[in-house]
Amino acid sequence: MKKLTLLMIAIVLLPAAAAQARDMNQKFGIGYEQSLGGVSGINLKYNIKDFQIGATVGFDIFKPTDSDPRTAVRFAVGAAYNFARFKSVNMGIGVKVNAGWKNGEAVNAERRAKLNCVDGQSCDGLVVSDDVWQVNIEIPLTAEIFLSDHFAFTLSAGFVITILTEDAVVLGNDALNPAMAATTEKSGYGFSLGMGSMLASAGFIVYF
Repeated sequence: MKKLTLLMIAIVLLPAAAAQARDMNQKFGIGYEQSLGGVSGINLKYNIKDFQIGATVGFDIFKPTDSDPRTAVRFAVGAAYNFARFKSVNMGIGVKVNAGWKNGEAVNAERRAKLNCVDGQSCDGLVVSDDVWQVNIEIPLTAEIFLSDHFAFTLSAGFVITILTEDAVVLGNDALNPAMAATTEKSGYGFSLGMGSMLASAGFIVYF
C-alpha cells in the first residue's frame, strides 16, 4: 500500500515538474568551459529540444625572441541529452571528444626546463620530440544550473578515456586534474572516473 501511495504521488508530481521545465529549444549560448578531457576555452552551445550540441576551443602561443614559436591548440566537440529538466536545473549525459596538438618546440622547451637546461645550450639527456597529438574521450554527467533565463553555471563529472601517442601531455593539468590518465607523460592509454577538482569541470554560459 505504501509503495502504491508513493507511485501515485510521483505520477501526480511528474506533470508539475515537466510544466516547470525551462524551455531551451533553439537557444544559443556562449561562455567558458573546462572539460573533463582537459580542454579549456570559449564554449558554444545550441539546444534542440532535449538535446544539446557544443564545442570548446582554446590555444596557447609563445614566441621567444631567439627561437621559433611554441604553440598548442586544444578543442572539444560533443552532444548531450537532458534526461531531467526543471526550472532551475537541467541534468544531462553525453559524449565529448577532446583533441590537442602541441608543436615540437613547446614539448622540447618543457623537457629542457625539467632537466634545468638553458635555452640555446646543449642539454644532456634531452630526448627531442616532434609535434604531439592527444585524444581524450569523455562521457560527462552534467548539471546546468540556471540563475536566470540567460545565465547558467555548469558542473560535470564522468568517465574519461585517454589516448596518448608520445611521451608528452597535451590535454590535462596536474593542478586541475591530478588523475594519472590525464597527466602521466608516457605514451599509452588510460581510464579515469570522477573529476579532478571543482574547477576542472566547471563553466558558465550566457544564452541569447
